[in-house]
Parts: sequence; structure tokens; C-alpha cells
Amino acid sequence: MKGKIKAACLLVCALGALLLIPVFLSKDEPIEVSVPLLDAAQMEAQEEQAQKAAEQAAEQAKRRRMYSCTVDEDCIIVDQDPCGCLVGPKGVTSINAAYTLDFNKQQSNLITKACPEGEPSTEKECSPTARAVCEQNYCKIVY
Repeated sequence: MKGKIKAACLLVCALGALLLIPVFLSKDEPIEVSVPLLDAAQMEAQEEQAQKAAEQAAEQAKRRRMYSCTVDEDCIIVDQDPCGCLVGPKGVTSINAAYTLDFNKQQSNLITKACPEGEPSTEKECSPTARAVCEQNYCKIVY
């Protein structure tokens, strides 16, 4: 019984395919497809853009890992600005301690600048009670 049903289905499919042949052959004009012509310079430029995009994506993934955590002990407070708390709370951030060397490498690319004179800020992230915690798998500073 299964064999007859299978044969009947195959017969119906074959007849359907035969009936559709005239539909496909009735098109007199070929279908136009426009393909842009690229020279070697344009191809190199596209490859270079793709490579830059891949590098940026890898850098962003690395940054996400740098700020990711599982427990509070994973996080530490580091100077985001070369002047640290001398420029206020925006001068510090919290990262995963395992990525301290990577963070320092990124910071070494920053241009050195003259730090302002005076006492370091003691507000918000620079307060004595500030500590690094892991909230929603992301390092943050609470104060």
C-alpha cells in the first residue's frame, strides 16, 4: 500500500513538473542581472574595510569581556584617565582583574597630559567608600 501511495505522489509531481515547463520557456527575454564591475583597487578597498570591521568587532568583544564578571571579587577599580580622580569621578572605572594588562596596554596609547593641581576628588566613584562590584555580569563601581 505504501508503495502505491509513493508511486502516485511521484506521478503527480512528475506531471506537475511537465506542466510547468511551458511556463518557464515562455519568457522570450532573458532576465537582466546587473553585476557591478570592480577593479583591483576597489576590491582591495572592500577587503580592507571588511578587515577593519572584523578588527573593530574583535576589539569590542575584548572590551565586553574586560568589563564582564561573575562575582564581586572579579572586579577592580582602575584609572581610566591618566590623572585618575584628579579629574573627578570620570577618571576611574571598574574592570575584570584578569584583564588588567590588556587595559594597561590600551591606556598606554593615550596621550599624556598635564594633570590638574589640587586634591583628588572624593565624590561618587572616587569616594573612600567606592568599591567595585559585579552587577548583572558587568563590573561597576558603587559608592
